[in-house]
Amino acid sequence: MFVCDLMQRRLKKIIRVGRCECGMHFASCSSVTHVLLPSHRRLVLSQCQVAARRRRRANLQQVADPQPKRCARLQKLLAQQQGVEHLSQDATAVVIVDHGSRKETSNRMLQDFVDLYRKNSGRPIVEGAHMEIAEPTIADAISKCASAGASTIIIAPYFLSRGRHIQEDIPALVAAAQEQHPQVKCVVAEPIGIDPLMAQLIEMRVISASAGIPFPE
Repeated sequence: MFVCDLMQRRLKKIIRVGRCECGMHFASCSSVTHVLLPSHRRLVLSQCQVAARRRRRANLQQVADPQPKRCARLQKLLAQQQGVEHLSQDATAVVIVDHGSRKETSNRMLQDFVDLYRKNSGRPIVEGAHMEIAEPTIADAISKCASAGASTIIIAPYFLSRGRHIQEDIPALVAAAQEQHPQVKCVVAEPIGIDPLMAQLIEMRVISASAGIPFPE
């Protein structure tokens, strides 16, 4: 590429007096390369400098956008999952089950939570179900997941503790629904239970109540 005599003289001066990232003079460093920018300013770079610039850029990016830390409990669960048989998210559905209510507003809250979980988890097949009183039932949700192509369905109880509904009622309803879809594997997950995240959530509610912040409808 054509470069005027003036630019060539400046380039030779830079090479003569400049030093590489490794500490050697540009004229002595075998990794020196010449880069012509669109503005026609001639820069003298070396592989050492290029690597150093990439490291600095990576460090700045890491500081600007740090990797979110996962809690130890979640890391343990993820590690256990890696050792288990791999299941594609596309083939695994989730059914979130609550008790069910005669109040439509209470039942609608379950659907709102289902939409939130689907968005946060990225799982394509997520359905809500009520254990009793209201529809859709557990059988309805399992049938819908099976029709969507799920080979495994995880039933996640939207319950706090392991009461009679978790130990007896929901497993019985799931077993009865699975008889209609023998090709599908159904697994009942543990309820919410005692978890540090629940303690944090309760503390948030306490702080809101103390500050007089109304609960959103």
